[in-house]
Amino acid sequence: MTTKINSLETLRGFAALVVALYHFPSTSPLYIEKGNLAVYFFFSLSGFVISLNYFDKINSFKDVLKFQIKRFYRLYPIHILVLLIILSIQLLKFFLLNFFEIESGSDAFEPDKIYSLSEFFRHLLLLQAVYKDGYFLSWNGAAWTISTEFYTYFLFGLLTLITQNNKFFFILITFLFIYFFDIATIYLSEFLNPIFFECIKYFFTGCISYFIFQVIKHRINDFTFILIIISFLFFEKKFFFLDSNISFCLIILLVSILKTESQISKLLNLKPLVYFGSISYSFYMIHQSILYIYIQILKLVFKVKFVYYGNVATNTGNVYFDTFIMLTYIFLATIVASFMYKYVETKFRK
Repeated sequence: MTTKINSLETLRGFAALVVALYHFPSTSPLYIEKGNLAVYFFFSLSGFVISLNYFDKINSFKDVLKFQIKRFYRLYPIHILVLLIILSIQLLKFFLLNFFEIESGSDAFEPDKIYSLSEFFRHLLLLQAVYKDGYFLSWNGAAWTISTEFYTYFLFGLLTLITQNNKFFFILITFLFIYFFDIATIYLSEFLNPIFFECIKYFFTGCISYFIFQVIKHRINDFTFILIIISFLFFEKKFFFLDSNISFCLIILLVSILKTESQISKLLNLKPLVYFGSISYSFYMIHQSILYIYIQILKLVFKVKFVYYGNVATNTGNVYFDTFIMLTYIFLATIVASFMYKYVETKFRK
């Protein structure tokens, strides 16, 4: 039985939403220019939540395999479903372009670097963002995070087993890796993709933040929470610079130690927000496909003119229409994700 902190589930939903807002590079005020950084928040949050649920439960290699199988059923069904949807979209595009006179910015399965057969097989093995020669944004670009996380989970399981659930040695080894991160990246990047190491760094920093959470008995109120956040932002900007993994873990830690009666905690525990956090994995995986289909319908059926960057339709150039597209695409992705969560995700989790 896994432990679930609802407020953290809401944070996961916020992060998925930020990524989705980033992926429609429009003139809308809703567009978040550096929203791609939210994917690294996923890694830190995963490190915290995985440590919370599994650190004391892995005592043998059999437990490691059991843990990895659970992670497989958590990630893989949605991953394969979306991969097949994208394959179907490209096949449909190929059919329409070859049998009907339909204008398109690019041919089906182009560019080859993204839609190659070798990249498809890497996706099947979740290796597209781990193997050095793979193109991590191929096919379903969002899935690169799943590729890196899956193998990071295995490293977590092995490290937990090797340290025999000893928090001191676990923290020591992960801290040394984080401290010597740049050196490790230089030597191992000949074989592995550097973004895989980014995932490991953020994930294990999240693990360390969980161990800090364990020893904090005091719970904070709204005023203390806001004061710490404002102070951190002020001092971090004025006097020193911390990696975003530290900033992310601070947010996770502060939310975790909020008093349940605090207003911020009550807000983060609102059922609609927690539910969106629950479906956020499906939402994150499908949102780019929904956006692509939506834009094609607007172009072909409603004759909406888009601004092109290269061969890719980016936005309409109209702030009001771009905002409308942004809101409706998020709504459509949420509806589709809710069905995916109910009929695919939860089925395989059980």
